[in-house]
Amino acid sequence: MLSPRSIDPADAHHLPWWDTLREDYTLAVITLGGVVAALWLAPFAVWRALQGNWLAMANDAVLTVLLGGSAIYAWRTRQTRVPGWIMAVCIVGGIWAIGVAAQFAALFWAYPGVLMMFFLVPPWAAATLGAAAVVGAAALSWQELGGTEGLPFFVITNVLTGVYGFLVSQQAQRRIGRWQTLSLLDPLTGVGNRRLLEVEFAQGFAGTRSAGTLAVIDLDYFKAINDQHGHDAGDAVLRDVAAVMQATVRKTDRVYRFGGEEFVLWLSPADAEVATAVLQRLRQAVRAQVRVGQTPVTFSAGVATHVPAESWQACLARADAALYRAKGSGRDRVCWADSGEPPSRQ
Repeated sequence: MLSPRSIDPADAHHLPWWDTLREDYTLAVITLGGVVAALWLAPFAVWRALQGNWLAMANDAVLTVLLGGSAIYAWRTRQTRVPGWIMAVCIVGGIWAIGVAAQFAALFWAYPGVLMMFFLVPPWAAATLGAAAVVGAAALSWQELGGTEGLPFFVITNVLTGVYGFLVSQQAQRRIGRWQTLSLLDPLTGVGNRRLLEVEFAQGFAGTRSAGTLAVIDLDYFKAINDQHGHDAGDAVLRDVAAVMQATVRKTDRVYRFGGEEFVLWLSPADAEVATAVLQRLRQAVRAQVRVGQTPVTFSAGVATHVPAESWQACLARADAALYRAKGSGRDRVCWADSGEPPSRQ
């Protein structure tokens, strides 16, 4: 049976910092910007102040605060969209400021700046901001660039840098997207796994209104199926049951494999009458379509309607207690958590 535990939605973020950086390339680039601000710009701001170059000091200090603050915000919230935009705009502004203060140095900073853009903001924005950085660096360092003689080489090499950044960032994004999708699906049945359940329940049950109805479904005599027919037959049954569930429930319902032969069905929104109809239709469909040899497969279910302000763990525990009663009453039936809810219809 289920043993729900209290899970903080932020637990998914409580990973070692090196694992976090490997999983979120945007956060890694923002972190790099913060490190550059702390180890390069901040010391230069102090040095400029000692020299009495207050304009350059102010530029370095502002960039240090914005880049460092963006990195800190991203790490504290794990939100990278706004910090990414801030850092991308700061890169352009920083390159222009370097062009004003040091001319030729802006040419060198343009390359890493253009590359980083594609990891911080959408491609169209990265191309636009990158072009602004290149134009500013070339205009402010025109003499050091060699005028029209050096301009084509500077532009072409920056375009190649941008193309490389685009290709690498898009490939990384696709790979991470596929990994995140696979990490949230049960590999055997293709339905959501326990991790996805916890993530979606933490979001869906956070409001003050009822989030719907939960059903904990357990296949009857599944151990006997494995013992008598083998684990391959058991795996086939799990796949078939999951397929029937996805084909039978409504589009708004969510199916998860909680572990072993247990599934969780979230009917949202659904009142007791609708939930009863869905579950009875599902019982009939599984019995009719899933078999081991000539024997139909059945399941028992415990159901609970979410009470406003109730945690999903508490709602799931009530459904699990009802499942105990369903299995203790002879299996192949649906039991509700509270006596005031609809009885099972055999």
